[in-house]
Amino acid sequence: MNPFAIRLLLLLVAFNTHSLLLYAGGINETTGARSAALGGASVMFVDQWSASNNPGAIGLINQFSVAVAYESRYFLPEASLKALAFSAPLGGGSVGIVGHSFGYSSFNENRLGVTYARKLADYISLGVQLNYIQVNIGDVYGQRSAVTGEIGVLVTPNDKIEIGVHLMNPTRSKLADFDDERLPTELEIGASYSFSEKVKMLGQLDKDLELPINARFGFEYEPINDFFLRTGFSTLNKSYAFGIGYKWKGVVLDVSNQWNQQLGFGAAIAIAYTFGNRKQ
Repeated sequence: MNPFAIRLLLLLVAFNTHSLLLYAGGINETTGARSAALGGASVMFVDQWSASNNPGAIGLINQFSVAVAYESRYFLPEASLKALAFSAPLGGGSVGIVGHSFGYSSFNENRLGVTYARKLADYISLGVQLNYIQVNIGDVYGQRSAVTGEIGVLVTPNDKIEIGVHLMNPTRSKLADFDDERLPTELEIGASYSFSEKVKMLGQLDKDLELPINARFGFEYEPINDFFLRTGFSTLNKSYAFGIGYKWKGVVLDVSNQWNQQLGFGAAIAIAYTFGNRKQ
């Protein structure tokens, strides 16, 4: 594929992940293959990717974890996404680190985020995250960077319901002076309901200031212990998803496949390792 075609497709990819290419920065991210298989519904999870999905959820973790992920957007190497996440319970709170890298040499976006969260009660946790975002667009536009923040809350009123709220870039940090270009500001609200220990339904609403509401829906089923079947749907880019997950001792493996009506198939894989316990 020639360079012009690649750039054109990357523009479409950026648009279909709810941002125009030049309005990007911190948006082309993965939230783990589990989330991808569930249509992107993720703000209610307490897992290895909470540092990426909802900083508030970090406060409820009780184990250390490290996770890596790779996502192939429409099976183009130029549209690949790599991610790393680490979280640790420390004292009365928890910390997390997350890094993302999307694109190739002529266009790439990178993010490094540091999270701190604390459980306010047995059923609620609050977290904040500070991000450094860098966008490189060839020799013409050059490099831009910005610092922005996030805040998240997770509420678990009982063992069946989880409610998450995540606000990204509330300060509307500026990426460039030209055309007053700013990083996206987005509010995510989601909830999950466990019908049993084996069946979970998820729903989430995302609202970017510049775009329509995106509704995400997911279904997770555990037919046998530690093996999961998942499917999901996202309305804004009309994409369908499905995937599987498996846990073995401290290792968690998730695989997903997504289908977009305009751009075709993509896939993601994530592997994580959990260890240790929170010291009382």
